Amino acid sequence: MKKIYLDAGHGGADLGAVASGLYEKDLVLAVQQYIISFLSTHYQGFSLCTTRTTDVFLSLNERVNKANAWGADVYLSIHINSGGETGYEDFIYSKNINNQTIVLRNDIHDHVKFVLTKYNHSNRGRKLANHSVLRRSYMPSVLTEIGFIDTEHDAKLLKNPQFLKDMGVAYAKGVAQFLNLEPKSTNPLGDSDEEGCPKPTFLYKPLWIKTTEDTETYKDANMSERTGYLKKNTLFQVYGEARAAWVIDGQHFIEKKDTIIEGETITTAELTKENMETLKVFVTKEKLETAVTFSKEGAAVAIITLRDKKILNVKAFLDREKWWYKAERIKK
Repeated sequence: MKKIYLDAGHGGADLGAVASGLYEKDLVLAVQQYIISFLSTHYQGFSLCTTRTTDVFLSLNERVNKANAWGADVYLSIHINSGGETGYEDFIYSKNINNQTIVLRNDIHDHVKFVLTKYNHSNRGRKLANHSVLRRSYMPSVLTEIGFIDTEHDAKLLKNPQFLKDMGVAYAKGVAQFLNLEPKSTNPLGDSDEEGCPKPTFLYKPLWIKTTEDTETYKDANMSERTGYLKKNTLFQVYGEARAAWVIDGQHFIEKKDTIIEGETITTAELTKENMETLKVFVTKEKLETAVTFSKEGAAVAIITLRDKKILNVKAFLDREKWWYKAERIKK
């Protein structure tokens, strides 16, 4: 059972950043609830603990001590910025950087990037800091600043419940990806809902997809109600599928027949002799011999190039083995 600790900043008499009729302490609670809701709806095999779910105050030491004593596997601290700038940024501890902390931050950041693009919200980047909650926590920890409460553009976003929800969902997906949480729905064929629409299943990790024709998006997997339009060669990521359809943004569907899976190259870190043997057994089992090459000079590194859903099997294997790897889309 994986343990997720969520830390909504400030609370009680500590209002946090205040401007534009907004209070940081309230906004971060809303985002936290969206995280909890998405995780609880779509994943299993985890437990949650929070600093607060109401308007109360805990000191920085109390927050970290609570997470450490509980034995959390991840710590996510949620904040809103101030200072007249604009954009999103996230932080990890600036000293004694742990590789798993970097992976957690990258998983979260990679999901957040799509929200930033959707809302034309600036990305201030992945940063280092000496914040107390990052310094004193025993587990991989990330502190996020969603936007600047005292900037007109950011304040407008912070007043938009859908933006807050999208940020919460992005955080949830990043944490789920880092912890390899198991989706609640695992039937590859997908059951049907009360109206006969196939229920989507969630992919282990997102796939890069490109349209091969001008095509339309739909409200459900039966393609009965149009919601939008995509031009040929549009590139995007999908997080779920339902029989003959991909799920876009968790809300729209597109027919698989009008798309292709974009290839990815997965490169591992240096592998030991034992690692190499383990990988070769997996490669044989998955029939990936033609997709894998091993470096012949210097460090023992595996390079895996795939253009189908087996990309997900490889990532799941590498994550189970807790091996570092880099995945890059093959750009034509």
